[in-house]
Amino acid sequence: MTGVNPFKDDIDKDFEKLVFDIKYDKEQFKDSETIGLLLYRLAKEREKTNYLYEQILKRLDEISRSLTTQPVRESAPQAGVLSDIDMKILDFVKKTGKVDARTVQEKFGYKGQNAASARLNGLFKAGLLKKGRAGKKVLYWAEG
Repeated sequence: MTGVNPFKDDIDKDFEKLVFDIKYDKEQFKDSETIGLLLYRLAKEREKTNYLYEQILKRLDEISRSLTTQPVRESAPQAGVLSDIDMKILDFVKKTGKVDARTVQEKFGYKGQNAASARLNGLFKAGLLKKGRAGKKVLYWAEG
């Protein structure tokens, strides 16, 4: 097939236009005023970019400082989220006042103090009870 490729003409035209643009730009870069203008614009653009970087870094520092100075607070579970036994222990502590693990163990029939202590400590960590020492005993009481 000896036909002419129809795409070749389009490619040649695009290529010629590109070469013309490059030649024009090359001639412009010979002018020292054009080079100076480009360098000035480049410097101004760099100043803007550096300013933006500074603002971003300041904001990140503020966020970082606020995260490190804020105490980590666990949200207290809502009453509906507590298990039945935790609800009963919480009610018992509110009625009784200050209690220790042995008191909760005896009242709720735990085999050992560890289970009662774990329940009380869980309520303390949830922010529902306060905790303090009285000698060797750890006492728990309801807030407010």
